[in-house]
Amino acid sequence: MKHDDAVLTATGLSISYDGRAVVHSVDVALTEGAFTVILGPNASGKSTVLRSLARVHKRDDGDIVFDGKSLDAYGSKELARRLGLLPQDAVSPEGMRVADLISRGRHPHHSAVQRWTTEDDEATRAAMAATGTTALAQRFVDQLSGGQRQRVWVALLLAQQTDVMLLDEPTTFLDIAYQFELLDLLRDLNRGGKTVVAVLHDLNQAARYADQLILMKDGEVVATGSPSELLTAERVHDVFGIEAVVVDDPVTGTPMVVRR
Repeated sequence: MKHDDAVLTATGLSISYDGRAVVHSVDVALTEGAFTVILGPNASGKSTVLRSLARVHKRDDGDIVFDGKSLDAYGSKELARRLGLLPQDAVSPEGMRVADLISRGRHPHHSAVQRWTTEDDEATRAAMAATGTTALAQRFVDQLSGGQRQRVWVALLLAQQTDVMLLDEPTTFLDIAYQFELLDLLRDLNRGGKTVVAVLHDLNQAARYADQLILMKDGEVVATGSPSELLTAERVHDVFGIEAVVVDDPVTGTPMVVRR
């Protein structure tokens, strides 16, 4: 696998839960500046790999290198200044206002004695402006709609000012309009220079937004490449068990999977 343009790579990555192997010696290379989507059926290991790349889930074996340096060599705050993760089950403390939650993205930039600075103010305001959450600043997070909450969590990642953003199933439980709204936002952030990596379930959404796909099945990486390279009728059947035809999306020209 070519790693020359990769910002985050894993080689021979193996991971288990409760003594059961769920990811089997996979290689992953995330292209710097790309919008990468990890796709696969349920229980294929997608989220497990993503959490391991963020050093949230411990791996059994394998090497992970981030920006030319072993992931294990980063201190916690140093890593949090470079790489941000939005977990699928992100929950804010009860009674927290939007501005307070987003401001937590600045914690990795503070020492034990450092106080809030004008730079923190500017980063937080810019994050809210980019995600359209400025008007929500004084609202309570637990009173927002699902789409609004996801925008707030993305704003927290932006306030963190990381180069790489990892998102675990960010569209799950969102209405379809909010799904596209969030994916549009992530695409805009990617075009603005962020490396974005997301676990998604919808094949056609992944094809429309991703530069790079990583297909997984049964804890293994089946293939990595562009949507046009990977999304063929044969491969969709092999990975997802779906009899389908693949046609051009009439709006974007990207592959569109249509079930037979």
